[in-house]
Amino acid sequence: MTGLLATETLKLRTLVLPLAVLVIGAVGSATIGYAGVQIAAGNGETPTLAELAVAPSQPLWFLAVIVAVLATAGEFQHGTVVVTLLQVPRRGRVLVAKATVAAGYGAVLAALGAAVAMLTGAVAVLVSGGQVTAGSGLVQGIAGCVVLAGLWAVLAVGLGALVRSSTVALVAVLLWKFVVEELIPIVTRTQEVQPWLPSGAANAVLKGDEASVLSPAAGGLLFAGYTAAIVLAGALTFIRRDPA
Repeated sequence: MTGLLATETLKLRTLVLPLAVLVIGAVGSATIGYAGVQIAAGNGETPTLAELAVAPSQPLWFLAVIVAVLATAGEFQHGTVVVTLLQVPRRGRVLVAKATVAAGYGAVLAALGAAVAMLTGAVAVLVSGGQVTAGSGLVQGIAGCVVLAGLWAVLAVGLGALVRSSTVALVAVLLWKFVVEELIPIVTRTQEVQPWLPSGAANAVLKGDEASVLSPAAGGLLFAGYTAAIVLAGALTFIRRDPA
């Protein structure tokens, strides 16, 4: 298993995309942190470090999804998964290794983004003559952002193994996020269902009881359940279906 983890890590380290995404995530987080301070200043407010830390979370999650999907579905599209399976025929272990490395990458990306957003925002506040404050839930917010980024990456690995197409997987994520989750409350004629959807669960982790009927812990467990379901479906497909 250690060898598999090392192999999957090496794949990410030697590709341009994962490194480029880290840079994009850092630059984007810096922009979001600075913009957050400027927008709040226009309203006579000063954002706390806790608010700045979670501000870039959703874009960072999507960047983690992109890398994880391409790292998984891309292997099917280019046929490199066959070489991997010739070296390690145990498909379950291969998928676990991919998910573990993807989760680590997502967590690093989110931690980097949160740190950069806080640093940029704090500098912007100080330059404008304001006072930097930690705010409530700083550690919880950062931890939630990092854990969810890891879970999003694991979910993306499962989705990539399930559909075996980078394009289909990424389109599916976007459609679910911006179309399906908006339609479900309309179709069911109840807004109470929204907190129980994946995005609602993720928001509960970051915002807690103030914005959701779910506690952060419950939201995290619910999102982990969604992740497990997708990974299970992807694992069954990967194990039972010819990868070629």
